[in-house]
Amino acid sequence: MASAIEEWNLHRRIALKVLMFVGVQPARLILGMMVTTSFLSMWLSNTASTAMMLPIASAILKSLFGQKEPPKDLSQEHEENAAAVRRNGLHMVPMEMQFLASTEGGHAEEAEAQLDLPADPVEEDEYRKNVWKGFLISIPYSASIGGTATLTGTAPNLILLGQLKSFFPQCDVVNFGSWFIFAFPLMVLFLLVGWLWITFLYVGIRLRGWRKKKSELQTHAEDKARAVIQEEFQNLGPTKFAEQAVFILFCAFAVLLFSRDPKFIPGWASFFTPGFISDAVTGVAIVIILFFFPSQRPSLKWWFDFKAPITETEPLLSWRKAQETVPWNIILLLGGGFAMAKGCEESGLSAWIGGQLHPLEHVPPTLAVLLITVVISFFTEFASNTATIIIFLPILAELAIRLRVHPLYLMIPGTVGCSYAFMLPVSTPPNSIAFASGHLLVKDMVRTGLLMNLMGVLLLSLAINTWAQSIFQLGTFPDWVHTHEANITAPPPTLANDTVRTL
Repeated sequence: MASAIEEWNLHRRIALKVLMFVGVQPARLILGMMVTTSFLSMWLSNTASTAMMLPIASAILKSLFGQKEPPKDLSQEHEENAAAVRRNGLHMVPMEMQFLASTEGGHAEEAEAQLDLPADPVEEDEYRKNVWKGFLISIPYSASIGGTATLTGTAPNLILLGQLKSFFPQCDVVNFGSWFIFAFPLMVLFLLVGWLWITFLYVGIRLRGWRKKKSELQTHAEDKARAVIQEEFQNLGPTKFAEQAVFILFCAFAVLLFSRDPKFIPGWASFFTPGFISDAVTGVAIVIILFFFPSQRPSLKWWFDFKAPITETEPLLSWRKAQETVPWNIILLLGGGFAMAKGCEESGLSAWIGGQLHPLEHVPPTLAVLLITVVISFFTEFASNTATIIIFLPILAELAIRLRVHPLYLMIPGTVGCSYAFMLPVSTPPNSIAFASGHLLVKDMVRTGLLMNLMGVLLLSLAINTWAQSIFQLGTFPDWVHTHEANITAPPPTLANDTVRTL
């Protein structure tokens, strides 16, 4: 679905439409960038959402401040820049820089229309640099936050679902709809708090300035920024039939996922045998339609005119495009994670690790959730979030059984906390892409990301102790845990003795 959306530029049309709606003042633009990036990241990969939004942000900033771009800190950060990009398998020249290269030859007269900046040239350069940093840093942060809102938004969410089916096969409380009801309000709260923090840190919140009448120069600069957005939107041309078809299929995809089994009311899956329909059925059905539905409006005359020539029509999604864009390496990584989790369970390693955590049995569950989220969110700053969650989920499952609490009470905060990595360029690929622009220093990301990490931990603890309790029935110790307990307490097979006896 994400490949089809990217193929027909539907995501770019949505992004520009949102930016036209929110306005062109710096604080509002940052909010628009964050809302748009997080929405796209719910359905596309975090990396693709970030790489698409950065060129738009750079073009808007150039129109606001003229063609005078703030000096890049390449001399100080080139080594860390290259290391961060190579660490995440990215190229040194990302697509946003290619976009900027194509727009370097701007009109000289645009330099005359700038924002109403401080009169002091030093303060003016500092303000311009801070606004650029605020824009660039808000996009990867909102991509990481938005990916947590859906089960398919980021890899750790899928790993949680897969390991739940491995550890607790009878657990059916986590699906696309129930996860969205839990994670979407959390995403909205975190985006709002994060926007206030980034705006305060880099742009400044001046309530009196909002009531102050704009100068003619400032109004002219904002008009030119608005014109840049409208020009980019008009360059897309009229809405194509393929875009309309993909949008309708996307809406059907989302509605079918949400309504399959929303838990608070019976879903359409209740018409079938329990366990017969899963979220995968919806995904595969929509993707099959994408492979054969035409990208051009079909003509009814063809059915009645037997002399009409047979012409090949391009589908909405071709297999060649799917091969190029689908992250097959992530799929293999997920499969390896499921195999490792099953190996830990069958070998008794997860039970042994759980036994070593007996000092935590006397810790209140609420405090345990807070500690776990803090540890995982800071651990994932230096390690891949997929590797982190593969390591921690079996341990959290055993710890929950030791504490006699619902396993999801510990596993969900651990999963979401893996995506809250904001402090370092190497933490996530979106951070690396923004850092590769050359306008950000490591200290900028650490200063901004430290409080973002802490706010994310507190908001996640609030969510898991309030509305998540009723969504996932976290106040109970479910019956399906006893099946897992029976499996791990059974004596392991004496493979060594059988081998000796055979010899």
